[in-house]
Amino acid sequence: MKKIFIISVIVSGLLLMLNSCGDKFLDSFPTDSVVSELAIRNVSEANYAINGVYDRMQNNQYYGGYMQIYGDIRGDDVQGCEESRTSYYMYRFDHRAISTNAAGLWTTPFVVIRNSTRIIEAMDNVVRDGTEAQRNAIKGHAIALRALAHFDILRTHAYPYKKDQGASPGSPIIDRILGLDEYPLRATVKETYDFIIAELERAIPLMSTTKSNGMLNVYGARALLARVYLYCENNRKAYDIAAALIEELKGNAAYQLYTNANYMASFALTARLGSESLMEIVNSDNDNQSWDGLSWMINWFGYKNMCLSQDFIDLMQLDPADVRNGMYTLRVDANDNKTKGAIEKYPGSNATTASVAHNLPLIRMSEVYLIAAEAGVKLNGSERPKALEYLNTIVKRGNPANNVSDSEFTLDRVLTERRKELVAEGHRYFDLMRNGLPVKRGANGYHMDNAPLEIDWDNHLSVLPLAASLFVLNPDLQQNAGYTKN
Repeated sequence: MKKIFIISVIVSGLLLMLNSCGDKFLDSFPTDSVVSELAIRNVSEANYAINGVYDRMQNNQYYGGYMQIYGDIRGDDVQGCEESRTSYYMYRFDHRAISTNAAGLWTTPFVVIRNSTRIIEAMDNVVRDGTEAQRNAIKGHAIALRALAHFDILRTHAYPYKKDQGASPGSPIIDRILGLDEYPLRATVKETYDFIIAELERAIPLMSTTKSNGMLNVYGARALLARVYLYCENNRKAYDIAAALIEELKGNAAYQLYTNANYMASFALTARLGSESLMEIVNSDNDNQSWDGLSWMINWFGYKNMCLSQDFIDLMQLDPADVRNGMYTLRVDANDNKTKGAIEKYPGSNATTASVAHNLPLIRMSEVYLIAAEAGVKLNGSERPKALEYLNTIVKRGNPANNVSDSEFTLDRVLTERRKELVAEGHRYFDLMRNGLPVKRGANGYHMDNAPLEIDWDNHLSVLPLAASLFVLNPDLQQNAGYTKN
């Protein structure tokens, strides 16, 4: 057997950068590391390794906190609440290669990529026990998670596909174990999207339909693929995949939209793996990111890293009967005596308690409906009536008295519904960027005025710089335009 090396990457400087989120991946096999040829020898060990990949995704430097905060706080619906909070630099677009935590949203996804690649290699070349279905499911998980991590690198560190049809620098593409002397450069955005799509299409036939502990299955992977196609402007594929998934799951009791009556309860601390869940980060009392996790960081009675903008509150209060108004409470901040929108999408055990153990939704059925609606309105063909029906399903769930007419069915109307439905789930900023729209923060809509009121979608600040540590072992790695390497 050829010697297998740990991916050295991209993860140039990784040993240093991961100190902020724990370096236990080096010494805690099998829960979140794969460090030798013998690390994965059978199906049991492969399952441990997959659990370790999900554990890494739970990290607060990824989907345990900062990925969602980044996707919201840089937009127009959510703002920083206090300057002292660690996410405030995101709100101000204050990014430099030498900033604290500059590498977190790059290196942590690449740990997922590295460990997923080790699992794929083991399933191809080492593991022979178990059933074919068991082996395929494990391999499908690893392939899909590797694709998701590449996708997230694009979302945070590369310009949107719309900018130049994918010609800008994207992500290094990791499709195999790298040697210690290999330092891949960034592929283009288009090349990276092509890889992500091919990976998901390869993973889906291998995956199970079983719903299990927040993990991706075939339905979640298909929803992710629809999302990816939407981001790279293949609206035909995005619509077809999302619409087919919606229709297929209408008769599946495990995957139903929350109703108006149970909507708020579905986000309660005790509600886990609900009927809309296609993938979520699972936290518990003894397995969570503690005070560094999303539910504590954004809760008014936790760290209060972010709260709603007045613009978003005004939008919601145009329709007081919309059930989603229950996702926030207006509270007076004792620090400055200003009224602010306290986010309560991830509540604690009561109205004045924050929790560290809240599950975090990553892909929900509501998003699938909104993907189909957005792709359908952009196609503006024979699928338009059905796409409008999908939009109205979400609109009427919010308030059964509402209805969007065909004349009102526009991209702006779909994006407005995404604002209402997906706030605090990490989507709004990316929705603006991928559609070529600026972030516009009304001067009267924000409690803090020392942050930019408008950022154009192709401003160099609209993407993160690569951290200075990444260039130590890979000096030829391309930095994003407008930033220096140190």
